[in-house]
Amino acid sequence: MNELPRGIIPPIAVPFDNHGSLDERLLRLEMRFLNRCGVHGISTGGSTGEGSLLTEDEIVRCVEVVQEEKNKTLPIIAGIIRNSTREVIAIATKLKGLAVDALLITPPFYYGASPESNYEFYAEIAKAINIPIIVYNVVPANVIQPEMFIRLLNIEGIVGIKQVNPVIHAETVALYDDRCTAYTYSACDFMLYSTYVAGSDGAISALATIAPKLCVKQWNAFLQGDQKTASEIQRRLLPVVQCYQKQPFPGRVKTLLRLQGRDLGIARMPNLMPQEAEIDQMRHIMAEAELLS
Repeated sequence: MNELPRGIIPPIAVPFDNHGSLDERLLRLEMRFLNRCGVHGISTGGSTGEGSLLTEDEIVRCVEVVQEEKNKTLPIIAGIIRNSTREVIAIATKLKGLAVDALLITPPFYYGASPESNYEFYAEIAKAINIPIIVYNVVPANVIQPEMFIRLLNIEGIVGIKQVNPVIHAETVALYDDRCTAYTYSACDFMLYSTYVAGSDGAISALATIAPKLCVKQWNAFLQGDQKTASEIQRRLLPVVQCYQKQPFPGRVKTLLRLQGRDLGIARMPNLMPQEAEIDQMRHIMAEAELLS
């Protein structure tokens, strides 16, 4: 297995037009923008990209477009948010033909799952495909606890986890021994720098999509031991995070991008875009963070 990226991996927002259809032109423009930001990888089909609302064909097409536009050396991690083992395998099989570097897969969430069904879910997927799998630990109805993830690492092909809960993140990293080579990516947007200190290999985070240049600067400061700069960026971006950490969040993310001159269309129904009064508040916060175009 090739090494996966460490650093800032934006989950690209997926643009929809006024009819709710995928807007490939805007997706290409956004990928070209991210190319210029110095990011270390790109993720598709996750929560920021409204992956749970994409059809199978749209998931595949987004990856095709990103592959066509991204810098050739930029790794791609493709997300799959589905409940059915069979459906995940079907999508993953198509993505395998597109040479993605890894898959980011949520555990089943509609019915919840027992530890055994979680294990079998990932074991069956890993057995069916030969692509590194990152556990996407984002589902409130089925949180992968630290001990469960350590067990999942016994499955050949399970190589990492994306964490959204900082407590579970810290508890999981604490269980790693010297032989553990698992990748741990952070989506704890309020405290990305703190999770780097606690052992993250980088971020796959909506904040990395909204402020990619600052997130790269913060990551580089962390690597250089520049705690002052990294902490200042964390404090500077905190109000921005508070702008979109409300449900549903995709429309808020797209609004924050639009305020920077990045047009990602509208959110897909049933997600709605913010009302004008909220947009005015967001504009003020983005101005304070010096992120307006």
